[in-house]
Amino acid sequence: MAVTIKQIAELANVSRGTVDKVLNERPGVKDATRQKVLKIAHELNYQPNFLGKALVQSKNPIKIGIILTPEYNPFIQKMLVGVQNAQNEFSAFGIETSVKMPISLEPAEQISILNSLESEGVEGIAVFPLDDDAVRNKINQLIDKGIAVITFNSKIEGTNDFCFVGQNHHKAGRIAAGLLMKLLPPEGDVGIIISSHYLSCHRDRLQGFLEKLKDSSSSINVFDVQENQDRKDEAFKITLEYCNQHPQLNGLYITGGGVSGVGSALSLLNLSHKVAVICHDLVPDTLELLQNGTVDFALGQSPEYQGYLLVKILFEYLVKKQEPTSRNIDVPITIETQDTI
Repeated sequence: MAVTIKQIAELANVSRGTVDKVLNERPGVKDATRQKVLKIAHELNYQPNFLGKALVQSKNPIKIGIILTPEYNPFIQKMLVGVQNAQNEFSAFGIETSVKMPISLEPAEQISILNSLESEGVEGIAVFPLDDDAVRNKINQLIDKGIAVITFNSKIEGTNDFCFVGQNHHKAGRIAAGLLMKLLPPEGDVGIIISSHYLSCHRDRLQGFLEKLKDSSSSINVFDVQENQDRKDEAFKITLEYCNQHPQLNGLYITGGGVSGVGSALSLLNLSHKVAVICHDLVPDTLELLQNGTVDFALGQSPEYQGYLLVKILFEYLVKKQEPTSRNIDVPITIETQDTI
């Protein structure tokens, strides 16, 4: 049978108020008494009554903020499903979620959103951070004010976030290069479309991709790298430019969103030869292009699971007072083809 605060108080010979202070890490208790209560709670495997706590917190919920990237990226729509599932699960425990999606990948807008969440009185934030000094300074400023911050998907150095949730993107880029090398002739021409240099996840994918080619002494020629900001219209335009400038284009690597634009451009051109395409994220557009053979390989990173984890980790940290199992929560890399989806 579960042990109660009343039982711990009786065994420690203190009041229930004292036990409550200790278990909720509030001041006003002598250190010897605090250690005694914690020892008893640990030995008896005490678990808080979250249902009872939820009744109290429902009147004054804990607010958390989730900052994604623009909603036109299908990957973000998948993450949003996971966030909403977690919100539905944990709302009974007094968690209220405020989701923000910018319209650009510009540091000034992300800082404005961080300021907005601060003014809303959030106690925790999960942010898909842009790698910019002003963003970095703002995140650390919020942490210094006592707001718990998780970064996810795109890691940045120099922040005091208590947890990062995401994939090893450098490794994913190396895998993408290895797959593309199996599809191309020895001296094939490749164009790359990167989401944004402000996002370290895409820089890491690009670096891993180029390093793999170099380490393999590959003669594949990467002739250009352009940004599309995850926009399908930009990916469409860049793909047309690549094909017009390099009629013998053999391969395309797209590190982020907008792959449907690549598919539209290749379909329009109706080339006499197959252009190998490697991309990331198993969103509906990618699955369709895998099915029709336009995309050869797609690397996945479980966006719904990531979105769910953000709320779950903040819930456990703010309500249950539990640290995450690791400072880096790794998201596995999956590889899909036409035959595996």
